[in-house]
Amino acid sequence: MRRPAGFTLLEVLVALAIFAVVAASVLSATARSLQTAASLEDKTLAMWVADNRLSELQLGQAPAAEGRDQGELTFAGRLWQWQSEIQATSEPSMRRVTLWVAPSPERGLGGDLRERAVVSLSGFVGEPR
Repeated sequence: MRRPAGFTLLEVLVALAIFAVVAASVLSATARSLQTAASLEDKTLAMWVADNRLSELQLGQAPAAEGRDQGELTFAGRLWQWQSEIQATSEPSMRRVTLWVAPSPERGLGGDLRERAVVSLSGFVGEPR
């Protein structure tokens, strides 16, 4: 007597369980990959904002004054906040600039920009000639 060809219910359930485990791991890896890509995009755009701000200070007509400054700007369709701190150096004609950039927070959420910053950039500014 021959058994009919085909899968038993148990074999189908085991195959479905294996498929579900594989599918869950693939979805988890995909989600992590998307989060990493979004984070890298934020860091890249924030670094461009910081680099542009540093270039503005370096190209300015007036020498950069010591102290802190902050502002907001729209870049790549997003609102960004930046904060700069300018300090004297041992060279009288040079100033050290540190910039922090963060995405503008949702309403009601905020806090110290330095703690929320996606990137920080340090550079130097000389006196204009």
